[in-house]
Amino acid sequence: MGLQDLIVTPIYLLLLYALAYWIRPKVTNSDTRKYFIPGLTVKFVGAIALGFVYQFYYEGGDTMNYYNWGAKIVWEAFLDSPTKAISLITAGAEYPADAFQYASRIIFFGDLPSYSIVRVAGLLAIFTLNSYYAISLCFAAISFSGTWALFYALDKYSPWIGKWTALAVLFIPSVFFWGSGILKDTLTFASLGFFIYSLLEIVKWKRVTLLNFIILLGSTYVLYHIKIYIALSLIPGAVLFIYFFYFSRAVKSTVMRILLTPILIVGVLYSMYFAALKLGEDNRKYSLDSMIETARVSAEWLYYVSQVEGGSAYSLGDDDFSPPGLVRKFVPGVWVSLFRPYIWEVRNPVMLLTAIESLLLLWLFGYTLVKTGFVSFFGFLIKDPLMSFFFLFTIVFCFAIGVSTFNFGSLARYRIPVIPLFAYSLFFVQFKRQDSRR
Repeated sequence: MGLQDLIVTPIYLLLLYALAYWIRPKVTNSDTRKYFIPGLTVKFVGAIALGFVYQFYYEGGDTMNYYNWGAKIVWEAFLDSPTKAISLITAGAEYPADAFQYASRIIFFGDLPSYSIVRVAGLLAIFTLNSYYAISLCFAAISFSGTWALFYALDKYSPWIGKWTALAVLFIPSVFFWGSGILKDTLTFASLGFFIYSLLEIVKWKRVTLLNFIILLGSTYVLYHIKIYIALSLIPGAVLFIYFFYFSRAVKSTVMRILLTPILIVGVLYSMYFAALKLGEDNRKYSLDSMIETARVSAEWLYYVSQVEGGSAYSLGDDDFSPPGLVRKFVPGVWVSLFRPYIWEVRNPVMLLTAIESLLLLWLFGYTLVKTGFVSFFGFLIKDPLMSFFFLFTIVFCFAIGVSTFNFGSLARYRIPVIPLFAYSLFFVQFKRQDSRR
């Protein structure tokens, strides 16, 4: 922490709060207004806490690398010449000739998803006098904008849930911790919120406006560009949501909908498989074989590093990443993403918080399942288009990260897009059960 952090960070904190109080009347109502400032505050707390943990506990890591070997170099280039800083921020895959001496020091150059974080952090570094924690607060504000859009959309969709939607979306500790600092996860989580918001506005509320389409396309682009597997995991659920929303109006029989749903799901998954094949034809990096190989290498590397450093490794039984092997890993992969680590698997204080949160999530899932009944639980999910969307996204996404991570520390960060949606779905089912009984 430098002198500029001590001076600039409080100033930006006051400016961002002033901006929040100015915006609040425009994006809240009498029921949601009370959550706006507390939701923003936990984001700020998460951003500062993340910086402290990485700086003083881990003594390095991704967020510090984005700053020290990215944003800080953009700031140095700016002090030399503003045009050189602009060249770095707008650079493509090739080194800019006028700023080569700076670009060659940025370790993320050439890795376009990671370099996206450098672009944003570098631009913010210019306006914050290169203050890490002021940049982090700005990232937190960006994250909160997408998070609030998600909360606004879900509260509008199910206003009877009220505070439970706020709890699921705004106040889950791991989400506002990992989704607030200078990380990819901050921008992707914000984009996920905007994606769901714009999709609901267009499909459910019939607000087919240019702005909503821009938000939808922009958020999709960010997800695709930074973490393509999130975008691919969203596709089947989003298609189901659009289809089910109109399909549920055409087919009134619940029994018929339940019978036809598996057919629709298979059709969507096949379409996703076909799309992945076409994507691989255009770009070998995203072919199915390459993605499976990348998942295998990533899992083995993270597992090896965890073992060597005495970290938080886990295993799904074997190293078989063939199609039959992946099928065997499906349930364990989804389970580990949602409900592990267990308490007895804890290796450090940060992991303990994740384990407690996973235990609470497991309890909530078990309680909802028991109270609702196995058949009724999935019946409620199938009958509601948005719940079908969230459920399919949950299992596809959790499987993808569960079989490719093999490290609880990384998994705690990767899973944050799905945790609020899963928790919200459980609350939704519980309230729907109560309504049906009444």
